[in-house]
Amino acid sequence: MANLLWIQAVCCGGETASLLNSDHPHLPAALRTLGATLLGHGYFHDQDTGRAEQVIEECASGKRHVDLLAVEGAVHPQAPDGSAWASAKPLAEWIRAIAQVADCTVAIGTCASFGGVMACGRNPLRATGLQFHRDQKGGLLGASFRSKMGVPVVNVPGCPAHPDWIIGTLWALRANRLDEADLDRFNRPRVFYGKLAHHACPRNEYYEFKASAAAYSQQGCLFENLGCKGTLCESDCNERLWLARTGSCTRGGFPCLSCTSPLFPDGFTPFFKTAKIGGIPTSLPLDVPKAWYVGISGLSKLACPERLRRNAVSFKPVWAGNQESNEDGPQNDRL
Repeated sequence: MANLLWIQAVCCGGETASLLNSDHPHLPAALRTLGATLLGHGYFHDQDTGRAEQVIEECASGKRHVDLLAVEGAVHPQAPDGSAWASAKPLAEWIRAIAQVADCTVAIGTCASFGGVMACGRNPLRATGLQFHRDQKGGLLGASFRSKMGVPVVNVPGCPAHPDWIIGTLWALRANRLDEADLDRFNRPRVFYGKLAHHACPRNEYYEFKASAAAYSQQGCLFENLGCKGTLCESDCNERLWLARTGSCTRGGFPCLSCTSPLFPDGFTPFFKTAKIGGIPTSLPLDVPKAWYVGISGLSKLACPERLRRNAVSFKPVWAGNQESNEDGPQNDRL
């Protein structure tokens, strides 16, 4: 059996909530598949405070072997631990010590990976990720850190991370099927972060013809006016769906905020309005050359079918024969 130690640092608990929402497999089945014993977790363990501190001390000293160290949340280098692991010693020191003896270390969520929400703005907490601070290598453990398996901290960002990303990464490490060559430039597993959230978005037909929604709940693309960053977000969110495999941000009519990025959240503001210069969005898609996008966008609008043009600013699909009008919306004339 492998020993899994899950430490919650400065976080909201969202990664744990996401993991508990795993449906295929459920968390108990995932742990059985991993062959893992959960040594400790702020929510799951049933140990009293003294016993919990003893476990973490044994892990840090090497008396108890740690196969997988999972850290949820950003770390504050000088903050005493305020979680279930009650100790006057800074939590960052415990994490440093355990990372040195654990077989591999995984940063769960954007805060643990890059600092995330906890490191945004002026960062009064001086919070940071385990091996990155935003998009710069370093973080708590330093750019040169390698685990006993010879890999850097494996980042599984997201706000929160999809449960498949978490379980799949832990399984791949446990099975020795993940090494540094399988990680991207931000130490994210390519299998989960090698695509864009934009790919497989159900609004892509609107995107191709630049048929854009002007208000939320309309049918059109959310990129041009309403702040969607799906063309910048490296994840498979629209293929690996959420909430019992039924939804995603854009499927729910909400703009993607690119929460898997090391620059989230500061680098993607404003969230709900697209910043533009001369009518062109300042954050252009990652998967097309910028010059191509600028040149083709005008032609795409000229070629837009009337069906898409009308539907884009409609609060429900416009069908032939439907002459109803939407409340506070445009007239749904028959096409």
